[in-house]
Amino acid sequence: MRLFLRRLFYMASFEKRGKKWRAVVSAIEGANRVKRTKTFPTKREAVAWAVKVESSKIDGYEIARSKITLPEYFLEWYERYRKPDIRESTQARYISEYHRVINLFDGIKLDQLTTPLIQDKLDEYGKTVAYTTIAKFWDIVKSSLRDAHIDGLIKKDIWSRVKVRSTKSGAHKGVLSAKEFVKLQSYLYQHIDSDSDLGILIALETGARLGEIAAITINDIDFKKSTISISKSYSVAVQKVTETKNEQSHRIISITNDLKNVLHEHQSNLPLYSHYYNRQFSRRLNYILENLDIPRIRFHDLRHSHASFLLYNDVSIDYVSKRLGHKNTRITLDVYAHMLKEKEQEQDQIALSFLSSSPQMSPDSKNNA
Repeated sequence: MRLFLRRLFYMASFEKRGKKWRAVVSAIEGANRVKRTKTFPTKREAVAWAVKVESSKIDGYEIARSKITLPEYFLEWYERYRKPDIRESTQARYISEYHRVINLFDGIKLDQLTTPLIQDKLDEYGKTVAYTTIAKFWDIVKSSLRDAHIDGLIKKDIWSRVKVRSTKSGAHKGVLSAKEFVKLQSYLYQHIDSDSDLGILIALETGARLGEIAAITINDIDFKKSTISISKSYSVAVQKVTETKNEQSHRIISITNDLKNVLHEHQSNLPLYSHYYNRQFSRRLNYILENLDIPRIRFHDLRHSHASFLLYNDVSIDYVSKRLGHKNTRITLDVYAHMLKEKEQEQDQIALSFLSSSPQMSPDSKNNA
């Protein structure tokens, strides 16, 4: 019982004053520590009072904290739980998302948030931006709401039923099909007319991120072993070379002899960030895809297309995961499993063909079975 009381009243203390007991309860309110004291004839009464006061202080703290607005909480959450562990370029992204939180939820307190309210706000935002933009925004905001729930500032799950929608037309959401992949690849090898073309080809054949590609120098390429070392990334947000996204992103990527030869021929163009400005590569990619009659995709979808093309051609999921710099295969499967429609259709045909060509069982064989 004594151990239980010590754990329960870590903010309360009891003193015997003559024949009476004095209870002292302390709490943090804002930046200040406050104390309440009261004396009782018995320790049992002092303990009971302390329990009541502790409970009211905790409830009062939660109620007071739930009165802060979502933008206020989001900023606190970012500063405490995200900022210390992310790159400078990623910090810039969070600050950008913080301003979007202000635009959508300014003045709305945590205890006023409901699923319908959030859905309406996201739908409003979805009228102005593409699906991928709002999806990334919601992933971050949802993480902050989950932590607010853990902190007791939101009483129930108000995020799980929220749907991401966008009515703005934009790049095709998905990846290149196997045929489109080969078509684009063939075109690029015949038309390396700019730094952007070179960057697009590298992305298509390595699955590297745009920042990683922009930071590649001639020293990162081993022409004897036909490999590229990925150890850094260029950030447009801070306009300098930074660390890669995470530790797993440090990797050695094997490349084809064709790509090696192109890199050797255009080595004076490296690093690409010296010629790089925002959206340059995406604009060039859109131009090429339009000429090839291929649906528009984002530049980052070249990375998805690379992975899907390898998986479509039965390359091991473990190898693809390491090639992309993923922490584990679960991440790879989560991202790419739904992108293998062509492969699924092909497997359907193989299975049906096999079943159709199976010899019919004779009546005798059925009886023997």
